[in-house]
Amino acid sequence: MKHRDTSDPIAWARRINPVWKVRHGLDQVAEEWMDHLQAADPERLRICCEIAAFLSRGPGYGADPKPWFYGGLFSLATREEGQRFLSNHRLTSAIIPALAHEPKSEQWVAGLSAVTRDLIKRLRTAIGNEVATRWQGRGA
Repeated sequence: MKHRDTSDPIAWARRINPVWKVRHGLDQVAEEWMDHLQAADPERLRICCEIAAFLSRGPGYGADPKPWFYGGLFSLATREEGQRFLSNHRLTSAIIPALAHEPKSEQWVAGLSAVTRDLIKRLRTAIGNEVATRWQGRGA
């Protein structure tokens, strides 16, 4: 299996997602999310997968790519979609634009270590930049 081949970002995301060990069924939720987007908005699915592929390469050697991947994958979720799909996944919901600055999320982030808060800040910035670049006001 070629995990580095991102020429088809949707196929790549579907190939990578089940490989990683994640908590609370995030892999299954991500699969449901991709199925939802495939039916509702295939273009948004493509862009989310592109963002996930790009970001998962960015954290650097030795860094865990999973928060970058899942943050990118859910980056274009609306508030309602984020709440629906990520209600049991605090970190991912805390970094996607639609939910990042909600009071409940901010309260949770405030209680984390400085290292984790820094990671969240870097994730939010990177995701925000990619969404602005790739989505360019198409609306999500």
